[in-house]
Amino acid sequence: MLQKATWSAILALLIMVSTMCAMSTTAFAEQTIATFSVVAYDPATGEVGVAVQSKFFAVGSVVPFAQAGVGAVATQAQGNPAYGPRGLALMAVGMSPGDALATCLEGDEKREHRQLGMVSVMHAAAATYTGSECLSWAGGKTGVTHDGVIYAVQGNILAGSGVVEAMAMGVETGGAIPDTELTTDEGQALRVHDFAGRLLAALINGQAAGGDSRGMQSAALLVCQAGAGYGGYTDVKYDLRVDDAADPFTELARLLNLARPHFMVTDGYKHAYAGDFDQAYLIFETLLDLDPENLTHHYHYACALALGGELEEALRHLRIALEFEPEMVSHACEDPDLTALYELDEFQQLVAEKE
Repeated sequence: MLQKATWSAILALLIMVSTMCAMSTTAFAEQTIATFSVVAYDPATGEVGVAVQSKFFAVGSVVPFAQAGVGAVATQAQGNPAYGPRGLALMAVGMSPGDALATCLEGDEKREHRQLGMVSVMHAAAATYTGSECLSWAGGKTGVTHDGVIYAVQGNILAGSGVVEAMAMGVETGGAIPDTELTTDEGQALRVHDFAGRLLAALINGQAAGGDSRGMQSAALLVCQAGAGYGGYTDVKYDLRVDDAADPFTELARLLNLARPHFMVTDGYKHAYAGDFDQAYLIFETLLDLDPENLTHHYHYACALALGGELEEALRHLRIALEFEPEMVSHACEDPDLTALYELDEFQQLVAEKE
């Protein structure tokens, strides 16, 4: 374990680099990233993330940054992308989001043109900053939802203050503000009030309240959670980007609808292997409700049920799955999750029918 003096030296070095980098950015002509964004942290799941929309090409390549176990950063207006990794590094060694934000801005000649949102895992807190020269309407707010999600919402060149208020409501409820007309993809995406869905709801609500006063173009959703990436090798759960679209909200919702089932299946198996069968069953039932035409979900549900000793129900769902994909018979006969079924006459009969 590093000694306190060592941490102090690291922090001092980070502050020095932060100041030098901030001062060196003034040589570049910077575009104003008129946008609205949310940064958030859910202590219950360990998820941290950012969602953002802008009348700006490929906003996802500039604004959002997140790191599991550390926090998230959104840098916009005359955004400085260096503030993303710098803010995360400062929060990783113990700075509060407010202090990390202030350190990033220290010595920055364009600080009054910057807008930042940060959320810290260590401090379970959020901070938002809007420079006095950001174009109207510009501002932000922080909050904590009834179930403990910590967030900051902010935007510039917005239709009005109601945009950030509507965004906050999206994080609070995971749903759309009243009388919002949703596309099919948006409605589907908001049916699951998970962390990603709440971030998306913030964007959709912000647009319903007027959004970026110049219009729409790009959007992004970045969520990190320990071990949630492909194969458990990374922490990136979702990294979805819409770089240029007439309706980036619907397209982002469509991408989330495609990506979410993969992670729900993974979560379902994690709960089943941990012996939390009720939660595993709930996840697979939700998948079937969301996408009843994808009969492969019946196979995963059958595995969870078999592991939980619900053999009759497991066989019922397995039969449905094999009707859809009979070529999975050989896999089912070797799947250790289905071992409890192997000696049952009903299983042997089912296999014989499909071979």
